[in-house]
Amino acid sequence: MALLSSIRGWQPFTALRFYGSLAVTGLIFAGLDAGSYLLRRIRPEGVDRRRAGQRWLHALSRLAVRYLHAAGILDCDMSALAPLQKDGPQPLVLVANHPSRLDSLLLASALPGMTCVTKASIWDRGVLGSTLRTAGYIRHDTLLRVLGPATERLREGGPLLLFPEGTRARAGAPPGPIQPGFAAIAQRTRLPVQVILIETDSPYLSQGWPFLKRPPLPMRYRIKPGPRLPAPTDETSGRALLAEVETLLTRAGIQPPTA
Repeated sequence: MALLSSIRGWQPFTALRFYGSLAVTGLIFAGLDAGSYLLRRIRPEGVDRRRAGQRWLHALSRLAVRYLHAAGILDCDMSALAPLQKDGPQPLVLVANHPSRLDSLLLASALPGMTCVTKASIWDRGVLGSTLRTAGYIRHDTLLRVLGPATERLREGGPLLLFPEGTRARAGAPPGPIQPGFAAIAQRTRLPVQVILIETDSPYLSQGWPFLKRPPLPMRYRIKPGPRLPAPTDETSGRALLAEVETLLTRAGIQPPTA
């Protein structure tokens, strides 16, 4: 074990592991997009195709995360999410802080049946665009355009994930101000808001971090549920919900994962 640890800590080997893992993960994502493309060709648009796309995304995300764990690239503890996994997909409005581009991958690997509101710019990329459409993810253009699809996805029975900051935080900086869209969705659907807290000591793929720049390894994450908050019923309860969620996400964003 000491010899293995010594080899893993050797700088050239660490670089090889990291860049090799990027290549393997890229192949997994290529397979994910190819499978999603096929699903769109063999199944008509509708709930069944979206659920099949979500299962495919969940399976390939789990494969990627397990590989990164085995390669010593990632150390992510998501065991605290077990209560959310126990009864299968449930209609909940999930809100999480957003320290890294890895956040949605990690949560997709842990929560089958989940859909997500994603930045419009991601939909224009050659990789992942097909996957997002097949799994029923929602393009975030304006709140008015999000409300209808978000309500539909929640009525289909699975959780909907939003990152209220709207973009990733910069490493070492607290999360930015949150946007109120999740509260409007919760009020419209009368569904509770489940807070998800993502703690990490890794700057990788935070705002401004280049994709090919190697971070300290392993990248440590701890993801756990925060409180479940009732849906707002009026403007006053909506403001109170926004303030509470902002406080919780800000604390998570500046808290490194504990052992």
